Amino acid sequence: MLFKSNGKILLSSEYLVMDGAKSIALPARLTQDLIVSKCDKNTIEWFSHDMDNNLWYEDRFFVKNNNLVCESEKNVTSQKIISLFNHLSKTHKLANLLGNKFETRLNFKKDWGLGTSSTFVNNLAKWAKVDPYQLLFSTFKGSGYDIACCDLNHPIIFKKTRESIDVKKIKFKPPFIKNLFLIHLGKKQNTQLSIENYSKKQFDRIELIKKINTITDEFIKCNELIHFEELIQEHESIISKATSIIPIQNSNFSDYKDGKIKSLGAWGGDFILVTTKNKDLSYFKKRGLETIIPLEDIVYLN
Repeated sequence: MLFKSNGKILLSSEYLVMDGAKSIALPARLTQDLIVSKCDKNTIEWFSHDMDNNLWYEDRFFVKNNNLVCESEKNVTSQKIISLFNHLSKTHKLANLLGNKFETRLNFKKDWGLGTSSTFVNNLAKWAKVDPYQLLFSTFKGSGYDIACCDLNHPIIFKKTRESIDVKKIKFKPPFIKNLFLIHLGKKQNTQLSIENYSKKQFDRIELIKKINTITDEFIKCNELIHFEELIQEHESIISKATSIIPIQNSNFSDYKDGKIKSLGAWGGDFILVTTKNKDLSYFKKRGLETIIPLEDIVYLN
């Protein structure tokens, strides 16, 4: 059996999406695949491959004293897989989960931050026929916007409250789309740790969410690059207040003059969104940042 799930880009709200802010989420054209086949009836086998088909993780799991344990020394990935299967065992007999071999294959680089964990969880949920949000929340911190993107091929507004998750299809393909680029910073940000640190921050969440919601609405309606860049600056300022992190254009690229820079996701790693009036990105190449991708090439737009 083959299952596929899309990666994602969170265009607005970042951390505030966890507190109920509206966010623009863009499903990626790049996927992670899961292939499930039969194996020894007493084990679960797991093999994960990167986009170059290199094996980056493997382990085997079996039941001991009514608990699922791993064959190798416990590591973070094995612990998360055990946690996920423990959740599945609430609706499936653990014995019925054994005898399966799981192979994952990424179609994007593992350090790009496009959703290695969320796509893997969504694929597993499809195989087990369970709610992917509940499966995600059983093991990972986050809002679930990444799960919302997994099976869609259009931009969305995502909003999570204590009571519900609201996903709304939107039109988003601004006239200046060819002036928007994703640039990878060459380092991975620990999303789970960043979320943990953010949750401890004290600030007026209600006030900042109101401001972010207004900017999110303006992003969708925006038809001029210069206005979009003004919104980026305002958005960066608000998230900076919420996180106590200096906006990346101020801290790392203060002499970039051809456009504006917006952090994405957990800030400090993975991709940034860059605007450019002249479409000349040699500034970043001179700084060793070689992974530069037009936004329209990597996400679904309409």
